[in-house]
Amino acid sequence: MKETAIKHFRNKMNCSQCILKAAQEKFNLNINDKIINMLSAVNGGLGVESICCSLIACILVLGLIFDKDRAKLTRIRFLSEFKEKYKNLNCPKLKNEYLCEDIIIDALDILEKVIKED
Repeated sequence: MKETAIKHFRNKMNCSQCILKAAQEKFNLNINDKIINMLSAVNGGLGVESICCSLIACILVLGLIFDKDRAKLTRIRFLSEFKEKYKNLNCPKLKNEYLCEDIIIDALDILEKVIKED
C-alpha cells in the first residue's frame, strides 16, 4: 500500500488522495474518481493549515471498512498512535519537521495496524 501511495503522491496527488487511492486498491473499496477528486479540497490542512489531510483520508478509510461504532474506536486509536509518534496532527507543523512521504508511510503503517487489530 505504501508504494502505491508514494507513486500517486509523486504523480501530483495530494496526501489524502494518494492514501485513499492506495487503500482503494489494497482493500478493494468501491470508491470512484469523483471521491478521489473531492479530496483535492482538503489539501494543506483543510486549506487553513489545520489537520493533516493524510489523517483525514485514513479516517475516511476506517469509515468505509467498519460500522459507525467500530470506526469511532479505530479512529481514536489511529489518531492517538499517530499523535504519540509525531506529537502533532497539524499539517504545517508536521511538514516543517518531516517529509510528506514519511508522514504518508507512517500514517499507512498505523492505519494497517489498527485495521489488523480489529
